[in-house]
Amino acid sequence: MGEKEIPERIETKIPGLDEMLNGGFFKGTVNVVSGGSGTGKTIFGAQFIYKGVIENDEKVMCIITSEESRSIVREMKTSFGWDFEKLVDEGKIVFVDITDPALRLQKSVEIAPSELIKSFKKLVESKIEEIKPQRVFVDSIEALFLAIESNYKLRTLIDDVFGVFRKHDATTVISVGTMFDLDKMVEYGADSVIQLGRVKTKEAFHRSIYVMKMRGSKTSNELRALNISDSGMSVLPTPPYSEG
Repeated sequence: MGEKEIPERIETKIPGLDEMLNGGFFKGTVNVVSGGSGTGKTIFGAQFIYKGVIENDEKVMCIITSEESRSIVREMKTSFGWDFEKLVDEGKIVFVDITDPALRLQKSVEIAPSELIKSFKKLVESKIEEIKPQRVFVDSIEALFLAIESNYKLRTLIDDVFGVFRKHDATTVISVGTMFDLDKMVEYGADSVIQLGRVKTKEAFHRSIYVMKMRGSKTSNELRALNISDSGMSVLPTPPYSEG
C-alpha cells in the first residue's frame, strides 16, 4: 500500500540535475525553467524531450509559441547533432507550431488575449489526446500571457493551461523568460521551478542553475555551475565561479 503512494519519477536526462532533484521530476507534473535570454532554456527543454526518445523510447511533443519549429530543429542539429527531423519522420516527436496561421501569436492579432489562450488550450488538448506523449516541452510560454493585464485573470489562465498537461499525465517542461515579472506568476503555478542564470566574475560570465522549488520533494538548495558542450547540457557539482 505504501509503495503505491510514492509518485513515479521521470529523469530529466540532464547529467547532474536528477541528483539535485532527488531523482527527477514527478510524473505528470508541470515544471518551469526560467531565466533571461541566452541562459539555455530551449536547450534544457530540447534535451529533456530528445533524451526521452533516444534513451527511453518515449513519445514526446514540443509546442513552439514564439518562432518556427524549423529554427529549433536546425539549432539542435548544428549545436549537438540531435536529429529531430529524423525523429519527426519516425513519429516519435511531434511539433505543435503556434506560428500556424490559425493561432498566430502576434501583437497585431485581432482576437482578445483570453480567447487566444482558449484556442491554444483546445489545440494542445486535442493534440495531447491524439498523440498521448509522455514528455512535453513548451517553448516559451510568455508569448501567450504577455497581453493579459489583470494579475487575477493571469493567475487563473496559467492554472487553466497547466491543468491541461496535468490532466493527461504528461510530464511537462515549460520555459519562461524574465520579462515584466511574468516569470514570477508562471513559477507560482508550477510543480517545480528551475532557474537558469549567469554569474559574473572578474574573469568571465559563468552559467548557473538553481532548483527554486519542487512540491513534495527534497532538493539540493545549492547554486551550481551549468555547462553546455557539444553533447548538450550538464550540471557540475561546483558553484558557478572560482573562489578568490
